[in-house]
Amino acid sequence: MQRVAFAAGVVFLGWLIFRIGPDTVLPSLAEVGWGFALIVALFGISVLANTASLRCMLPEPGRRMPLRTLAPVVVAGDAVNAVTPTATVGGGLLRVSLLTPGISTPGAMAAVGLAAMTQFVAQVLFVLSGVPAALTQISDTRLRSGLLILSAVLVSLLGAVLFLAWSRAAWRNLESLLCRFGLFRRWWASGGAQVRSFGSQMLASLRSRPGDFVRSVFFAYIGWFWGVVETFLILRMLKSPVDWRRAFSIETLAVTIEAILFFVPAKMGTQEGGKVLIFKAMGLDPARGLALGLVRRVRELAWAAIGLGVLGVLSRARARRGDNPPASIEQEVAGGGSGKDDRLRRFVAF
Repeated sequence: MQRVAFAAGVVFLGWLIFRIGPDTVLPSLAEVGWGFALIVALFGISVLANTASLRCMLPEPGRRMPLRTLAPVVVAGDAVNAVTPTATVGGGLLRVSLLTPGISTPGAMAAVGLAAMTQFVAQVLFVLSGVPAALTQISDTRLRSGLLILSAVLVSLLGAVLFLAWSRAAWRNLESLLCRFGLFRRWWASGGAQVRSFGSQMLASLRSRPGDFVRSVFFAYIGWFWGVVETFLILRMLKSPVDWRRAFSIETLAVTIEAILFFVPAKMGTQEGGKVLIFKAMGLDPARGLALGLVRRVRELAWAAIGLGVLGVLSRARARRGDNPPASIEQEVAGGGSGKDDRLRRFVAF
């Protein structure tokens, strides 16, 4: 499915460039010039915000870790997410393995899991805070109704997630309800003990540190909001300046589209196509929307290259010290000797 989605995204991106016209798109990109370097450099602010978000969720020894030490872990995990078809799972496992020399494996797993939850909460809050601005920029009544329905769904989903996270009784009731289904019951019987152990530790940490969770969501929200600043700057470089309200609207709708199409690896075609649709809906030049998406693509590739380079440096440093974090994860997470566990161990080791 992911290969088909990626291929479809490549074809769709090629069709977009052909439809709008290379003679229109390339001059727009040339207008950015050395601004590419500025956009790439300034994205470091978003990286620092996401690093601070993860740091808030680390256990006590890890919270003393300086940002300059933790940031390479975040960058390397983001690079794996950007270039491999593993959604956010591959980057999360990598972060756990890179954190384990200084933090226990269960503690690292709980921290990475909680950081993923704070990213989700911050993403929902970002979209909800941007919907009022987006409603003022779109005249199509169907799109406006769709945004209102989406907002209601997100509020309900956010409330359900937080309620399940904080209520022990609700979590047990949900488990009992799902165990009525044979497929879930069989899966829960085979690997449920490991999931329960990890989940209980993660949620216990969350309930005991609500202040850290709120701070983590705050920093993650800054990371999401940086996209608004980036959109504002790129469109000025493209000589299509917009005000902050319109930049907020564009980024809100872009994040929503990319979240819905999360299964497409590397957001291939969805990032550019989504912005073309957004610009058309807002009465803006679609060619500028495509150019905006392509500039963001270049920035993402640049940071993916940086992250893979950082990963190589960290891997060589650990090899010289004789550290082997994947082995500890293999022992503490996978365990057992079934075929399913063997596949999990091989994936974690990879």
